[in-house]
Amino acid sequence: MYKFMRILKFAKQLFGDEKSARKASEVIEANLESQSPRISDIADRMPGNYDASYKRLQRFLKAEDLLSVLHQLFNEDAEFVIGDPTEIERAGARKTDYVGTLKDGKTKGFWMLTLATPLRGRALPCHFVTYSSATIGQEVSSRNLEHQRAIEGIAKLVGNRPLVFAREFSYLWLLENFQAENLKPSA
Repeated sequence: MYKFMRILKFAKQLFGDEKSARKASEVIEANLESQSPRISDIADRMPGNYDASYKRLQRFLKAEDLLSVLHQLFNEDAEFVIGDPTEIERAGARKTDYVGTLKDGKTKGFWMLTLATPLRGRALPCHFVTYSSATIGQEVSSRNLEHQRAIEGIAKLVGNRPLVFAREFSYLWLLENFQAENLKPSA
């Protein structure tokens, strides 16, 4: 119960009203217990009947602007922003439309580009973009266009702070787009 109350206090700061904060607390607690981003895994850890929990979770995700909530975690005092592109494997997701293949061309999964700001020695996530070979194909897009979409989406949030990415993420096209948006990339 203590853990839920701490999560509820945090959720109230992010969501404002009591009703949304309680729903968010339930989802956050289930997400932490499941240690998975999958809706089915989170719903499985929520109290009550699985089917009802799944529907409740779907309604919550549809009703809330979670990206705006996440933007509230942006640390305005941060001197830089951390970018972390991560491949997320979904080996068993054969019929999931957003799942494509990863860099190896065989493994099922998608990419998530997470942005975070440092706060007391931790990286606090504040923005993300997901994409895959499947969504790129559906949207007549490319990895470069997805990165550009991410850059445009964060330019206002990041301001003139340097963006720090892992070395393997740096390539000329991306760096040129960062410069076009007046962002300061660093690898």
